[in-house]
Amino acid sequence: MGKDKRNLIFFGIFAVFFGALFLMGEPVYTGDTFQYENQMVMREPGYALLIQLLRLFSPEGHYRLLTALQCVTAIAANTVVIAFFRRRFDLGLPFSFLFAAVLLAPHIMTPVFSSTHLVLTNALMTEGILFSLYPLAVVSLLDMMWSEKPVGKESLRTIGLFFLLSLVRGQMMVLFVVWFLVVYVMAVKNAMKKTDRTGSGLDTFQLAENIARHGLMAAVAVVVIAFAARALVIRTYNYCEQGLFVDTASGKAMSFANVLYVAERADGAAIADDGLRELFYEMYDTADADRMNVKYAPSGILDKAAYHERCHDELNFTYFAEPAKRYVGERQGIYTDRYQELMIAIDEIAEQLSKQLMPEVAVRYFLNYINVIALGFVRTVAYENPLLSWYALFVYMAAAALTVWLWRKRQGGRAASFMAVVLLTIAGNVCATALMIQCISRYMIYNLPLFYMAGMLELRELLRIRQRKAE
Repeated sequence: MGKDKRNLIFFGIFAVFFGALFLMGEPVYTGDTFQYENQMVMREPGYALLIQLLRLFSPEGHYRLLTALQCVTAIAANTVVIAFFRRRFDLGLPFSFLFAAVLLAPHIMTPVFSSTHLVLTNALMTEGILFSLYPLAVVSLLDMMWSEKPVGKESLRTIGLFFLLSLVRGQMMVLFVVWFLVVYVMAVKNAMKKTDRTGSGLDTFQLAENIARHGLMAAVAVVVIAFAARALVIRTYNYCEQGLFVDTASGKAMSFANVLYVAERADGAAIADDGLRELFYEMYDTADADRMNVKYAPSGILDKAAYHERCHDELNFTYFAEPAKRYVGERQGIYTDRYQELMIAIDEIAEQLSKQLMPEVAVRYFLNYINVIALGFVRTVAYENPLLSWYALFVYMAAAALTVWLWRKRQGGRAASFMAVVLLTIAGNVCATALMIQCISRYMIYNLPLFYMAGMLELRELLRIRQRKAE
């Protein structure tokens, strides 16, 4: 929290808020909890291992311990985030109170506006802890960026945090890409400075060599190691828990639901294997009879995305999974008594079907994907509503324009670089999530507080520039 004792005010605010949520609500068992509780191969190991650890301390009360830990994490993480921005941007108390309110927004919006009405810190799901750790990780990224050291202790700390988050939820893997792009820009910036100092600004080869020397090659190595280490940790975890040296299963099945949604019956002719082709026809015909297909979607981008959202889980868990289980049982002799192996086999079936159908459905898939990400971008910064959709488009355009303008007017301005990172992270999160599953609010609003905090800082910077001009 630094030396500013006024940060204790915000510690108190967060302690009262999350303490009240903890005392007023019981742990909420969700559809995901069972899979984490039983260390299933469909889930990453981070949250499951945390449950196991707490169960060692209290076999009967580990759920209550978990929600207590999630509340304590929220108090500590949000206090650190506020202290960081107060120090970096010299924020007064009024602005700091506004930031505190924005940080609490996801914890207020989800129980009030989402269909689940979950109190996040009382929910036994990854969002219960990730909504607090995510802003902390992004703050580490900003600290790394403003250190101007592409590969140093700040960079390694940040990629380490991202690594831990990715072991809690695979969605966080997009942060590896964001980290690399930020390091790349830093390396290029530092290399250009050195090239200018040596008077070889027009020497392309010298510039490329300087970029490599100033962190690019090290960054590539770090990202490769992070991806490889994550895969190894997950496979080792699954082997220790289930005797199966495999990566997280279920992702390919979720992705195939998007393919099945946009498919037409005639596309099945592209499937080479007779058995798989008949399996596809069965899935398609049953889903089509219940109007689980893009051709039944209403008009309008957001309405189309909402229709896809209503269909996705049913397509995955019912129209695909049930016939696929029977198919795997008949062909491979794997039934529900070997559930983990069955889920892996089903994922492999989904992968085979996706590869063979994708060339046929590519255009329809892309058009549906555009609809889905449009809804994802809206939900990141606003509630789903026709009027608020136009508002979302406006604030994105305004944020992008203001960021470019501030960069031109004030080189090195932190507010602009903060917003640039947030916009990059939003794009990565939305586009990556839409490839796998629907863009529901609880997957999207990780970046909501950060976007508005960056926006407020940019507006403050804009006002300061105009005030200086007026003087």
